[in-house]
Amino acid sequence: MARARRTMPLTVLALCMLAMSASAAAGQAPGDETPSGEAGRGRTAAAPARPGETAPEGSATGGTVQGEDSAPAPSASPLSSPSPHSSPSSSTSLSSPSSSTSLSSPSSAAPTASPLVAEPVLNRPVFNDPGALADGGPSAQQSAVMDQLIGLVRATPAGGEINFVMFEFADGARSTAVKDALLEAHRRGVHVKVVLDSASPDVLAQLKRAFEAGTDRESWAVGCPAGRGCIARNYMHSKFATFSSVRVGGQEHKNVVFQTSSNLNDWYLYNSYNDAVTFSDARVYADYRTYFNDLRAMKSDPDYFWTSTTGATYRGMYYPRQQTDAKDPIANVLKLVKCSYQEGGTTRQTDVRIALTKFNKHRLAIARQLRALRDQGCWVDLVYPAKSESGTVSVDPEVLSALKPQPGREPIQITPCRFDPGNGQKVSLHTKVMMIDGRYDDDITPRVYTGSANFTHLENADDSAVRIAGRDNHTAYLSWFWNLRDTCKAKTPPGSR
Repeated sequence: MARARRTMPLTVLALCMLAMSASAAAGQAPGDETPSGEAGRGRTAAAPARPGETAPEGSATGGTVQGEDSAPAPSASPLSSPSPHSSPSSSTSLSSPSSSTSLSSPSSAAPTASPLVAEPVLNRPVFNDPGALADGGPSAQQSAVMDQLIGLVRATPAGGEINFVMFEFADGARSTAVKDALLEAHRRGVHVKVVLDSASPDVLAQLKRAFEAGTDRESWAVGCPAGRGCIARNYMHSKFATFSSVRVGGQEHKNVVFQTSSNLNDWYLYNSYNDAVTFSDARVYADYRTYFNDLRAMKSDPDYFWTSTTGATYRGMYYPRQQTDAKDPIANVLKLVKCSYQEGGTTRQTDVRIALTKFNKHRLAIARQLRALRDQGCWVDLVYPAKSESGTVSVDPEVLSALKPQPGREPIQITPCRFDPGNGQKVSLHTKVMMIDGRYDDDITPRVYTGSANFTHLENADDSAVRIAGRDNHTAYLSWFWNLRDTCKAKTPPGSR
C-alpha cells in the first residue's frame, strides 16, 4: 500500500544517561535521505570540527585525515571514552590493527540504587548501563531508560493523552513501575491508550481490567492478534509512546515522542544496553499517532512502510516493508554516503558506526553496502552481541562473510559483545543504532538512526525508528558508542563471535 509521506520538522530532544552535556542546537538536514535512495534537494552545510579527531599511525599524509576513529580528549563526562582507536579483543573479528587498552564500563560513576524518578530530560538521548551493579535492586544507571519513560508518564497532565506501544511488557523491578504510572495517569484523568504485542498477556489483562472498570472510555488497551503483528505478518515489535503534553522544568512541552530500543522486563535492566530519545515535534508526533492508529486497526499489510518527509531534524520510519533489496531503507540510505569530503581545507573520511542486536541474511544488501563503503575509504565500525551460551547467533554467517575484505582491502572493525559484569549474569546489547558522520548526499550533517528495527526480514515485524540530524545528538551517541565498543572489547572473552 503506497503511503503519502508526511513531514517532520522538530525540536531535538534526547537524554544522555549520566549527565552528558550537549548544547541544544541540533542542525537540520537539508539534503536528507529518501526511502528509495534518490538524491535529496539540500545544500552543502559546514559542520563544526569533529571532536578529538586524529589519525592512527601511518594513515595521515599531506595534511589529510584518513582512517581515523578517534575518541574525544578525556573530560569530566562519565561517558567520554579513554581509548581513541582500540581493536576488538576477539581474534576472529574483522578489526583494524591498532593497540588495545583496558577500559571501564560505559558508566564510570559509582552505581547507586535507583532513586525516586526525577523529571524526564528533553533534548538529549538516554542510555542505560546494565553493568552498573548496585545492591538492593537496579541502579539508577541500569534503569535510566525505564525511569525516563516513567517520568514522562507522570509528567502528563489531566486531560492529556498518552499513546503507548510496547513489545514484551511484563512485571519486573522497574517495568511494574511503568505499568503503575500508566494506571495512575488514567486515574488522574489522562486518556491512556495502549497497544501491546500478543506475548504480553498479563500486563494487558491488568490494564484492560483497570480501564474498563472506570468511567473514562477514552482509556483502553488492546493486543495484536496471536501469531502475527498488528500490521506485519509475524509480530508487533515497536516500542514508543506519544504524549500530547508533558510538564517539565515548570514548562509545558507539547507533541512529545519517546522512542526506545528497550522492551519492558528485567532482562532490559540487567542484561542489555538500550537507548531512548525523547523529542517534541508537531508533525512527527502526528505521524507516530497515525502509525499508532494503524496498529490498532490491525489490517495486515506487508508493504506498509512510509516515512515522515525529509528536510528536518527528525524523521520517522514506520514498518513493515516488502522484502526486496531494492526497497531496503537502510541499504538505500547507505547508497547516498560518500567516503571523502573537504572541511577547512582538510580531506576527511566519513564514518559509519552500528550497534545492533540482530543482522541476518535477509539484509545482505546492507552488508554488501557496508563492505563497499569500507573499500571506498569510509571507516565502518560494528558492535553486535556475541554468540550466547546456548549457541544463538545475532549476526548470520552470511553477513559476516559479506563484510570480510578481499585481499589487499582494509577490514571492517567488528566487535562481538557478551560479558559477565561481575554478578554471574551476561550482558550484551539490544540497541538498533546506526550513525553517519561525514558526507551524506549533498551535506555533512551527522545523522543517528535509532528505534526498534533490527536488520532482519523487513516484512516480519511492526517497527518504528527515527532519524536524528545534528551534531549535538550525534556527539552524545558517539561518546556512548565508543564506551560501549571499548567496554565490550575489554570484557568479552577472546575468541567470542
